[in-house]
Amino acid sequence: MDMLTFLISITLLAVVIQIGEFWMVMGATMILVVAAKDVKMGMFLIFSVVLLYFINGMGMRDYWMFAALGLLVLGYLLGLGKEEAPVDPYAGLLGGAGMGMG
Repeated sequence: MDMLTFLISITLLAVVIQIGEFWMVMGATMILVVAAKDVKMGMFLIFSVVLLYFINGMGMRDYWMFAALGLLVLGYLLGLGKEEAPVDPYAGLLGGAGMGMG
């Protein structure tokens, strides 16, 4: 999961938390944790949901955008969402076949 996808998922979770449907939050969280394919990212998503519930419960609904921005910066500092470059920079053009051209 890259940083843009993480930002979109945090925004989606914040909106669903503000709606107040717990089953939608749990469903979206489970789908996002499974789609993350990384334990570190999954734990950070669960931490994000808990933090957004905390902000919503304290009556600070207007500040969820700042919380999402803070979570994005924290995720970047923790090294989440960095994808490793392929060994062969042209492997994507050839379908990853590695034809040995050259």
